[in-house]
Amino acid sequence: SSGINAEYGGDKFVSCSDDRTLRIWCKDDTKNTKYACKSSVCGFPHSPQNTKYACKSSVCGFHNRPIYDVSWGRHGYIATAAGDNAIRVFEQQGSSVLLAHLQEDAHQGDVNCVRWKGNLLASCGDDETVRIWSLET
Repeated sequence: SSGINAEYGGDKFVSCSDDRTLRIWCKDDTKNTKYACKSSVCGFPHSPQNTKYACKSSVCGFHNRPIYDVSWGRHGYIATAAGDNAIRVFEQQGSSVLLAHLQEDAHQGDVNCVRWKGNLLASCGDDETVRIWSLET
């Protein structure tokens, strides 16, 4: 699983962590911003080397256990997999990140990984199953 995933266009990425926080990072060339990483360190293949990123949005309080994985789909939705057995889907609107969908008890145990393929979301969990979910827009 991966705690980081780039937006389709490559100008932003999203990270998740054991502190139950989702963060959205954007390219930022200002001199007064504290940077978390440069593209040469994070390994983004489509960004020029040494592109700087700054945290622009931080979301917490939606999962009550660590977030293990995050996936940013081409349609703009961000899915999270966490230790609370749930999947959450978020939508970025301007500088806000809103909860678009919640799937409680998505697995009988931790949800370890999520991946978008079009409007389908695959998830796998500690229950040794892979499930396919359909995004209804």
